[in-house]
Amino acid sequence: MAPHVIVVGAGPTGLTTANLLADHGVDVTVLERQPGPGNEPRAVSLADESVRTLQALDLLQELAPDVVWNCDARYFGADGRLLAATRAARSRLGHPPKNFFDQPALERVLHSAAQRRPGIQLRHGVTVTTVEQHDGAVVVGTKDGSLLSADYLVACDGGRSTVRELLRIPMSGSTQIEPWIVLDVDNDPHTDRTSRFHCDPQRPTVIVPGVRGRCRYEFMLLAGEDREAVLDDVFLARLVAPYRTAPLRPADIRRKAVYIAHRLVAVRWRAGRVFLAGDAAHMMPPFAGQGLNSGLRDARNLAWKLAAVLRAGAPDALLDTYETERRPHSAAMVNVSVRLGAHIMTTHPLRARLRDMAAHATRVVPPLHRYLAEMRFLPAARFTEGCLVRRPGSGPGLAGIPLPQPGTVTSDGTGRPLDHLLGPGWSVVLLAQQPAPDAIRAVQKSLLAALAPRLLTVLPVGQVPPAGTDTPTVAETEPLLPFPPPGDVPRLLLVRPDRYIAAAFTPSQADLVAQLLSQWTSGTWPAHWAEREAEVS
Repeated sequence: MAPHVIVVGAGPTGLTTANLLADHGVDVTVLERQPGPGNEPRAVSLADESVRTLQALDLLQELAPDVVWNCDARYFGADGRLLAATRAARSRLGHPPKNFFDQPALERVLHSAAQRRPGIQLRHGVTVTTVEQHDGAVVVGTKDGSLLSADYLVACDGGRSTVRELLRIPMSGSTQIEPWIVLDVDNDPHTDRTSRFHCDPQRPTVIVPGVRGRCRYEFMLLAGEDREAVLDDVFLARLVAPYRTAPLRPADIRRKAVYIAHRLVAVRWRAGRVFLAGDAAHMMPPFAGQGLNSGLRDARNLAWKLAAVLRAGAPDALLDTYETERRPHSAAMVNVSVRLGAHIMTTHPLRARLRDMAAHATRVVPPLHRYLAEMRFLPAARFTEGCLVRRPGSGPGLAGIPLPQPGTVTSDGTGRPLDHLLGPGWSVVLLAQQPAPDAIRAVQKSLLAALAPRLLTVLPVGQVPPAGTDTPTVAETEPLLPFPPPGDVPRLLLVRPDRYIAAAFTPSQADLVAQLLSQWTSGTWPAHWAEREAEVS
């Protein structure tokens, strides 16, 4: 029987998980309660790391027409004056740090990609009713009476996860007190790439533009307002009137709803052979725009580990590192989202006045102003425990962070993003001032060779890569990679399939790194990864 994973839920997290698993050679069955792809514009913000995951799936060209790239934000105080204009700090991952997108378009692209992959079976209109584990398998029962068996199950079925409830996994946290009105429209006059936060305590409001006349409006529901009455078209037209140059017509409304934000994290993300991902594992307020992005991070982290266990004989302990690595960052994002909402969207007049005074005061302290304006308060996506090697002398905090992705150039002048040269599996990136074949041979002869890593030498900006080297050699076109100082020993980076750095080391330390990593790895990696490496060479 071929390795097999069931994914419950065909939203962005579930479909991304399924596509990644299929690319790693794992057969996947996706079970979705709804009859077809989702058509509700829920999430609107796409972070650079999420774009990088879509790049790995070769989906950016399809999605690009429905994305507003490289966006910033403006915050207006209680008196309507501009408090701050922010733009996320320059990304090191090869894509703009903040982008606005249309979720139905993303789901269509992911759904189409899943249909093209022969290892994925999509089953819509299927309701899961039971989940049992025995004899080394997960058995799923459905409403129509059928039973499906798999090696593992990934629950991506949202905040009201049926799988989580069946497994009786509780959530910790709380529910936001203030409900919000959300209104998505077509034919909107906003044409710039700036979100607007009107921090008026009388009615906090958020406006997020989209492509081709799409726009998202969010208004805090005030005390005493009825949740059904506020969705009346006439009432909504009055709400948006101060922010539009054209009246709102009922035909322009794509979606209208009242939602209550949650700050909840599942107490555990694994129960035997079942894993929780996306909103099934964590829910957060929308103010940092990280809900969907956290789900895609879950998918990228978990998919390669399941493939390693199923296809390469990696130990079960590797799967435990999924929660170890992802929980701290997700919990931090939940907390920062809560704090942002409390300060930015307060309805208390005195707190709003103090907030505005503090925001204006930061302008006389340039470092603090830059810290806020560049949104550096958002938690960095990194981990200190899990499938990595951290030890003295391993480099300046490199293990556990995403590998930067500069553009690269070859000896013949061909330019390609770094990820396109690394292949789908493990890789070793040699950073040196000039080619170092002895360092490459040290890796090839070490215990790291069992990972069948893709080997790549990268030279600093301005270098001309030589032709005819034994391993691919390129130069970065922007200074993003952590090169050692001139004259130092070349630095090697062991990069995981999800593009996180597992270890930074010197050539003489290759065997030691392999030994320290061996608790999560064993054997060689799937042969089809080597075949795909040949395709991207």
